[in-house]
Amino acid sequence: MGRIERLQVTNHERWGNLVKTWATGHNYLDDENEYPLPETMDEFKEQLAKAQVFATVPERFKNIQFVSSDQETILVRLPPKVMIADSEALLNDPGATYPLPPFYKRLFNGIDPVIPEEEKLRVHAERIGDYTISICA
Repeated sequence: MGRIERLQVTNHERWGNLVKTWATGHNYLDDENEYPLPETMDEFKEQLAKAQVFATVPERFKNIQFVSSDQETILVRLPPKVMIADSEALLNDPGATYPLPPFYKRLFNGIDPVIPEEEKLRVHAERIGDYTISICA
């Protein structure tokens, strides 16, 4: 079985500002466009393009769902079991490196951060924990 294709974002800053726009209704993208919550994958892809996120959305995605919470609710978003298994298999491949978005290089003074072999699955668990709990960044 081949690896599961993921949504790939090229401009993480624009993506983050688009998410902030959807969450608040205020345009964080400094353009003249409007970004109502998309209801279809076509609308989602159109907004990604309009916002210049430069993302690749695999064809396997057919639906989109937005989940919001309030200040009194902890929202834990569980990833699909098959995605965890696929990531673990990828990380266990000989010579595999832990994939980090390109903006990390900027944060590490232009040096590509390298996750040591013995830390890959630990970092995987830490990132899942960090990004699946939503109490407000």
